[in-house]
Amino acid sequence: MPDPIISRSEPADPSAPAADFANASPFRRQREESDPVRKGIFIGLAIVLLVFLGSMIAVLMMHAPPL
Repeated sequence: MPDPIISRSEPADPSAPAADFANASPFRRQREESDPVRKGIFIGLAIVLLVFLGSMIAVLMMHAPPL
């Protein structure tokens, strides 16, 4: 059986200030920049929603012809 490896380094000081972990996240930071594609998609969805609501109002305003 091999002998265990013994480290000769000194342990870290527990009262030392922590390192800056601002960039430690594995995820990419979300930027505050506006995305033109996303903005275009939302504008298109808003137009589609308005057309749909307009068509529903038009259907509700219809009435049967008199007999």
